[in-house]
Amino acid sequence: MRVYHGSYTAVSEIDLTKGRSNLDFGKGFYITKIRSQAEYWAMRAGRFHKTDGIVSEFNFYERAFTDKIYKSLRFADYNEEWLDFVILNRDPITEEQR
Repeated sequence: MRVYHGSYTAVSEIDLTKGRSNLDFGKGFYITKIRSQAEYWAMRAGRFHKTDGIVSEFNFYERAFTDKIYKSLRFADYNEEWLDFVILNRDPITEEQR
């Protein structure tokens, strides 16, 4: 599956250490299957950094998650469990402080 990442700079290799904390789904590299959504985020990031935004494209292999190569958590819909996860990730208290 083709996925997209909107940023102020081109991304050729994913580096998970560069992600910001306190985002909805925690620190990580955010992608979408919806190109227009990535274009929107590229525009916002570009405007903030006073440059053109860039959409980087990647091939996503679903089997990497079904074969347990990567740790993942999935939600079937927006429910209480999903909301609890988002709130936990937005909390500014670090894991070490818990």
